[in-house]
Amino acid sequence: MKTIIPLFKSLTIFEIVLTTVVAVALGVSFWGWTFVYEIAKPFLKVAGLSYLVAGFWIFSSVFLAQIVQKPGIALIASIIAAFIESLLTHWGIMSVLWGIVQGLGAEVIFMVFLYRKWNLKVMLLASGMSAIFSYLLDFSLYDYKNLSLGFNGIQVITFIFSSCLLAGYLSEIVSKRLVKLGLLDQFLIAKK
Repeated sequence: MKTIIPLFKSLTIFEIVLTTVVAVALGVSFWGWTFVYEIAKPFLKVAGLSYLVAGFWIFSSVFLAQIVQKPGIALIASIIAAFIESLLTHWGIMSVLWGIVQGLGAEVIFMVFLYRKWNLKVMLLASGMSAIFSYLLDFSLYDYKNLSLGFNGIQVITFIFSSCLLAGYLSEIVSKRLVKLGLLDQFLIAKK
């Protein structure tokens, strides 16, 4: 408990409000993305490519962390977004488990860089690590051990690619655009 309290003391009211409000909005957008996934999945699954459309679910952990640039934001944002998604989708509360795992994946990368580097390279690495963490959870939940090594390889590579594109790269584009518009002047991303 003592390790969590300093995190919250370091957050400003603007950071808490932004993280919460945007994560809730992203949770709703994740529900919408579920329809895209469900439509694309039958066409892509046969070739092991269904993860090509899964990367967007990583977005909350990298996007909000890039804006706030403080420890724990990737995990908090990912959990909030996943919780909202859990209320709206057929995955239910299991969404929160994915949110925890994906947030932790991003936090590992941000921690490696001591929460000091927030460039595109770091966003891509964080997105990729989130995808790997998430895939490991899927591997255990969906009995992927019965799939061939090649099929698993295709799935994890397409998930990493999708996450880098739909989370890391998209986060970089959206956050930089919001900075240029002056909408993030209260946050660390605008002060560098």
